[in-house]
Amino acid sequence: MNHTNPIKTLSILLLFCFSPAQAEEWASPALKTIAFHGIRATDPGGRMGLRNPERGLRYESRIGNNIGEDNNHMDWIRAMQRFEPDGMTLSQTYCYLDAFVDKPLSQEKLDWLQRDFDLMRRYGFKCLLRFAYQHGDVKGPEKKWVLHHIEQLKPVIEKNSDVIFILQAGFIGMWGEWHGDTHNDDYDSRAEILAKVLELVPEDRFTQVRVPIYKLKIVPRLEKRRPLEVDERIAFTLKPEARIGFNNDGVLAGPTHGGTWPQKPHLGSKENPLFARATRESAWVPTEGEMFWSDQAWDGVEETGKGVDGFNAIKHLRLQHYVSFSLAHSYSEFQGEPYCMDRWRTRTLTADKLEAENLPVSNGYFSDIYGKPVERTEFEYLRDHVGYRLELQEARLTENIKQGGNMRVEIDLINRGFSTLFNPRQPLLVLISDNEKTIHEIPLDANPRHWQPFHPKDPSYKPLLHKISYDGKLPENIDPGKYKLGLWLPDPKPALRRDPQFAIRLANRDTHWWTSVDGQYGVNILHSIQVAEK
Repeated sequence: MNHTNPIKTLSILLLFCFSPAQAEEWASPALKTIAFHGIRATDPGGRMGLRNPERGLRYESRIGNNIGEDNNHMDWIRAMQRFEPDGMTLSQTYCYLDAFVDKPLSQEKLDWLQRDFDLMRRYGFKCLLRFAYQHGDVKGPEKKWVLHHIEQLKPVIEKNSDVIFILQAGFIGMWGEWHGDTHNDDYDSRAEILAKVLELVPEDRFTQVRVPIYKLKIVPRLEKRRPLEVDERIAFTLKPEARIGFNNDGVLAGPTHGGTWPQKPHLGSKENPLFARATRESAWVPTEGEMFWSDQAWDGVEETGKGVDGFNAIKHLRLQHYVSFSLAHSYSEFQGEPYCMDRWRTRTLTADKLEAENLPVSNGYFSDIYGKPVERTEFEYLRDHVGYRLELQEARLTENIKQGGNMRVEIDLINRGFSTLFNPRQPLLVLISDNEKTIHEIPLDANPRHWQPFHPKDPSYKPLLHKISYDGKLPENIDPGKYKLGLWLPDPKPALRRDPQFAIRLANRDTHWWTSVDGQYGVNILHSIQVAEK
């Protein structure tokens, strides 16, 4: 006698009630949805800056020098380490070549420079590198020597491009700022030197000029055409204008920012089209800067000797997508007296004040673990938002998969920072076995250079939601078991790829930062999955 299983019969009947597409959807495993949140002030490390590469507050140092027996060449490294609680990973490094104004660089000088690049790599730092000759009463070299030195520097720059965030134009004028040069103050000489600098800069890196008008004057001399405005169409190409950003060494230093702009800045004003153009370009080429020393900078709200209003600085740095900003200028730690930075460390901000200016506010940034409001300081906010700040919003993924099966992962994130990422970086998913001895890497089709915080033409600064997805087979050699699923954002350079100091951490309280026992991985853990036998 045949017995029919009523549950099995019902299942078959239900499948026939759906269309083929509906039946497939019904039969496929549902995706697990995970919500993520920003970092609260009272979370572990919530008052500290995220230690992320190629962004944020920067130090200022000199490299490539014979320090001598009385001084330790580690001093500037130790000084930077003091500010790691503020997330510091960058220094603007000056390499002065004043001892060689009329002769080739010595091998000893090149060796000292290599020594300091090795220190950066060892301790997890990168630099905004600037070569210069003139400081104090030192005179600059003739053009032939500048060009010769650039040729000599090519091998050491190529070898160490991994720890060079940006190679600033430098070489010309006082402190490499292109003013007051002994021999090369005309635009034809500047164009010849900048052409050589662009050869010196690796193709995946940028240079910067101190004053934006230099870019507009020099590109026609290099290309025999009018300079193109950099936008999404030519961004990240090898066109010279797409490789030249800006370093404003007079941020908010009076109406013209210490001579950075020909007239008082006013976005969209016909009186200062250069400011408006540089503002538009700053979404696509890196902008960074510093105030004048000792509260000499002022902004119309605070005065000379009283410095710059912190909230004004925040608005300006967001407007022009600053990737980094000097912590050395107008700060008691370097100058002895309390200045701007010190006041910014005590002046408080609220979410309402930021939201009124459409400035980014992360979920939980102004609350404690009980949901009660917490004040943040101007310094904290500026520190946390200069450059990029990647914050997951949600992930959807398959939790249970059979060997040889398909894994789907969908990730939504927002960049709460002021700028995108400018140097290349390859995101990957990683699967980490429960005993942490086996790690599988899955490259993702995503380009962090395109993770703008908002659309550059959007006056409301509405945050953009960026999506990353993977829909494909599990790795062929994966064993059954439980796995941590993580998002890995390593440095693509071979010497740094396996160093967690150079990987990106997400600004979420509910992701775990996992580092491998062998020190080769720094991964943001999203969730866990289970792999079953076939």
